[in-house]
Amino acid sequence: MKKLNILLLLILFFAAIPVNSQVTEPKEEVIEEESPEEELWARNTLQEPRIFKRDTTNHEIHVNILNVLIFGALDVAYERVLTDHSSVGVQLFSKVFNKNEGEDGDLSKVYAKDFSITGNFKYFLDDETVARGYYATLFGMFSNGTHENDINLTDPETGEIGPREVDMEYTDLAFGVGVGGKFVAKQGFLIDVSFGIGRNLFDKYSPDIVLLPSVYLGYRF
Repeated sequence: MKKLNILLLLILFFAAIPVNSQVTEPKEEVIEEESPEEELWARNTLQEPRIFKRDTTNHEIHVNILNVLIFGALDVAYERVLTDHSSVGVQLFSKVFNKNEGEDGDLSKVYAKDFSITGNFKYFLDDETVARGYYATLFGMFSNGTHENDINLTDPETGEIGPREVDMEYTDLAFGVGVGGKFVAKQGFLIDVSFGIGRNLFDKYSPDIVLLPSVYLGYRF
């Protein structure tokens, strides 16, 4: 009987202990909403590409280091960007730095011209850039200088008439075409490498063919 009473007491004791029957529910994740200003900034940052100086400016100045360093000639240029695909420019050439004139090592003899002004139009082929990349060009050049010609002269000793090589002065106008490539850094510094070929039209003493090699360093602003 005593054992039965103890068993009943144990049953009543455990029955009196409260049982936690609640099931822990998962907490919902709270997502903070962005303010209108933050949403607009994020949208503009993702959608709009960065715009660099080379894509918003239209003026350029150049120096042809090939002519300055090798041939001792001043060769500077100005160019204006018209559209994403086109530009116009003007170049000024002069042999002001030719200290070896008349000597055997006179590299400036590569050029018959002593002075020239050249205008050009460039058409750029790349559809995704602003007036840079590969291009084709048309140019017109006014020049003067001296060119070696075969002239029929009378020999003072024999009286015979025959050809002699004589440096003759000329002034002429040439037109031609060319190709090149312009590569512009994000902040505007550029290198423009090109080669043009043309023909003088009027003066019989001028060179028939005009060659225009160039390696320009410049800046777009």
